[in-house]
Amino acid sequence: MSSWNSGWRKTSHPGIFATKGAYRVRVRAVDPRTGKQKEANQTFEGIDIRTALEKQLELRDKITTNQAAERTRVGAFAKYWIECKAGTVDPNTVKHYVEALEDHVLPTLGNYYLDEVRPMDVQTWINAQLRRGYRVKTVHSWYRAFRCMVRDAIAQLDLPRDPTLRITFPDEAEREEPNALTGEQLARFLGEMKARHVRDYPLVAMLAFSGLRFCHASAIRWEDIDEEKQAIRIVRKNVRGRIGPVSRKKRAPKEYPLPPELAEILRDHRKWMVEKQAPGVESGYLFPSKWGTLRHPGGLWRAVRECLDAIGVKERFTVHGLRRTFNDLSRRAGTDPVVIKSLTGHVSEKMREHYSTVGLDEKRAAVASVVRLVSGDPSGDRDPETKTASGATKP
Repeated sequence: MSSWNSGWRKTSHPGIFATKGAYRVRVRAVDPRTGKQKEANQTFEGIDIRTALEKQLELRDKITTNQAAERTRVGAFAKYWIECKAGTVDPNTVKHYVEALEDHVLPTLGNYYLDEVRPMDVQTWINAQLRRGYRVKTVHSWYRAFRCMVRDAIAQLDLPRDPTLRITFPDEAEREEPNALTGEQLARFLGEMKARHVRDYPLVAMLAFSGLRFCHASAIRWEDIDEEKQAIRIVRKNVRGRIGPVSRKKRAPKEYPLPPELAEILRDHRKWMVEKQAPGVESGYLFPSKWGTLRHPGGLWRAVRECLDAIGVKERFTVHGLRRTFNDLSRRAGTDPVVIKSLTGHVSEKMREHYSTVGLDEKRAAVASVVRLVSGDPSGDRDPETKTASGATKP
């Protein structure tokens, strides 16, 4: 008898050995993942031979059904998941995942086994974050990061349930400040920007006349401008000074129309850059910062606020509001929604609507059109002297 079972005696059942007050169970079976023989040995005390046989069947099932691996905790899988994502997604997205999980999710759910997390556990965590005073939008962004990780875990670990289903959030109050300008306000804003901030004006004009995201507009090079074709090629993005390809999540058209007004602004801008030998003129980028580096959105904040104050706009308005403004003005101009989606890179109609700010004048016009139809006067030229409210002609 080999040394491993010294002191043990064989029983009449293959793979089961006995000693005083204990049984040792040994199983050999084929692992379905590798196709190779796998062995399991385990000692049980205080059981009888019948229970030992049951334990032997359990060990065999664990091997043949591939359940022998140790259960995974949320925290351990999160570490593995972040390492996998680091090589495939944008660095800022990875940073958001790390902050959401490590700072907010794992302190509460990190020690749970993944297969034991229930929707009620997730809902309880969300409710606790909201009670601490975090905004609904903020907590929802953390939840989305956790949900993304969990759904990858379901696919990789064959989990029995999805604990992120049936989760609810309270409705967040609609913003009173739409983060968009009217056409008249935009014209005055651009006038102030041109007069006060010569270097910033061309970039702001590009954002206003194109609706491009800042990350795409700030990464355009002079070689991407085709004046003959009247087009701009969008082939890269700039995220806090790092250049990368246009992503599927934040899309942009490969080619964008270059209106004559914007083309003239860009020609003047290039002439000014060369004459002044401004920092960054040799970089090839249209809109380098005053230090010659790639732009950050925050670099426009002071100029934007100064020009807004000059035209009397006190409401909240950000650089990203120029994209919302473009969406609004395109809709008001009667542009087909399909074309607007193509220009802005919005994937869905829901996202296009999210970027729209419907003004009171538009609502008033919509209500008036319904009233005209009800009154039987679709042309809107009802003469109160000759028509009744129902549209019938008076005798």
